[in-house]
Amino acid sequence: MSDASSPKGKATSMAELMSRQSSQFQSLKRGDNVKGIVKKLTPKEILLDIGYKSDALVIEYDKQNMENLMGLLKVGDTVTASVISPESEEGFPVLSLRRMLEEKVYGALEGVFKADATLKAYVLEVTRGGYFIETKEGIKGFLPNSQLLDARLMQGDSVDVKVIEFDREKKRVIVSQKATHYLMNIAEIEKEVKRDTVVKALVTLVTPYGIYLEVSPRTGVLIEGFIHISEVSHQRVEGLEGKFKIGETLETQIIGVDVENKRVNLSLKRLEKDNFEDVKKKYKKEETLTATVVDVKSKGITLQVEAGVNAFISSSKIPTDKEYKKDDKVEVEVTDFDDKKRLILVSPVLKTKVIGYR
Repeated sequence: MSDASSPKGKATSMAELMSRQSSQFQSLKRGDNVKGIVKKLTPKEILLDIGYKSDALVIEYDKQNMENLMGLLKVGDTVTASVISPESEEGFPVLSLRRMLEEKVYGALEGVFKADATLKAYVLEVTRGGYFIETKEGIKGFLPNSQLLDARLMQGDSVDVKVIEFDREKKRVIVSQKATHYLMNIAEIEKEVKRDTVVKALVTLVTPYGIYLEVSPRTGVLIEGFIHISEVSHQRVEGLEGKFKIGETLETQIIGVDVENKRVNLSLKRLEKDNFEDVKKKYKKEETLTATVVDVKSKGITLQVEAGVNAFISSSKIPTDKEYKKDDKVEVEVTDFDDKKRLILVSPVLKTKVIGYR
């Protein structure tokens, strides 16, 4: 058998030589994934040996991606790249390592999420609902206002956070600053606290709509608590900021777990005696009494019957020719009770014939 007939034999013609050389190189198409070995690694240039007739050039237009690759790779590493162009005008393939980088970075982030580890992020943009952030690896995410410990962050600020929601396919990353301080796992929270338990809680923030607190069921465990304004007292409450102070300790009752906000709901009023039941026993339907006007609005008139006890006349019960002003003494008849608003519902006692109602 001659050498020419053997695959290892010498080429007998220029055409055969060119054919053999061509078959040694893989054919490339845009979008292909190819394996290669890092041959050169500098901030300006990354070259890969992919078994082609020339080295392939890696192009990353995102500066952050390039910086991340410099930190992740070393000469001699085997990587998988995507073909951007099979052959440039200069004759070499152009590749991208973006997909490989995303796999590595998001894979590492998934590990951080599962380990409940803390990472550092930087504020990219301040919005009405929160903050767009970015990690040093280039992962972008969102920090909602509801997950903020600090009063406010500014663009460029660094912040320690934990990942509380992670969807690798959608590249959705939600982070929390509170999670670095509080227990946020709902199953763990439910193990630590029980409904109806009375606990001491430290006031951390007072807002017009409620009070944020810190609950410590045991040493080393902190859970965020919240008292909505409707759970502060059986009586009507206005101006919480003037009634409670940051750092104050309150005795509260646990009334449930807020799964969405990953905290416990607390109450002050459920530890108080409900005086409205006594009011309902004291004042009977159809009873006549005298009350003082304290507020006049289009929907009706609020009156004070005694300290801490208010009554209400609906505008539909007021004759068209009758006007009331603050501090007027009004004779009224009890018609019903509003348990939710803690009001005695009344109508005015009319001493003259009614012409019409409003």
